[in-house]
Amino acid sequence: MSQENMGIKAFVAGADLEPFRRVKLSAGSGSQVEYAGIDEAFIGITARKAKSGEHVSVQLLTRGRTFKIEAADAIAVGASFYGAANGKVDAAGVGVQGTALEASAADGEIIEAILA
Repeated sequence: MSQENMGIKAFVAGADLEPFRRVKLSAGSGSQVEYAGIDEAFIGITARKAKSGEHVSVQLLTRGRTFKIEAADAIAVGASFYGAANGKVDAAGVGVQGTALEASAADGEIIEAILA
């Protein structure tokens, strides 16, 4: 029987994962996630830290809400952002993935954003 979720779904971590980073489904899997790479599409944002093989909550990509996400570099308020390595986002790339509602001054800062 299929299930309906309300924006958060548990997956198995395919690698050690940090919170507030973009993830995609692992190849050939509907239950395991890993970081989305540079400019890769993603299914959602990790809600917390998880070790490989553990369950991790993923806030699914949806409209009508904001997300906390980890920046890879400086991003200005109101600027578009793009996918960066290790599930982070940055101010340059191909294919807009969202808009920053808060500024980031450096790598590792967590900002509020609207996803595209």
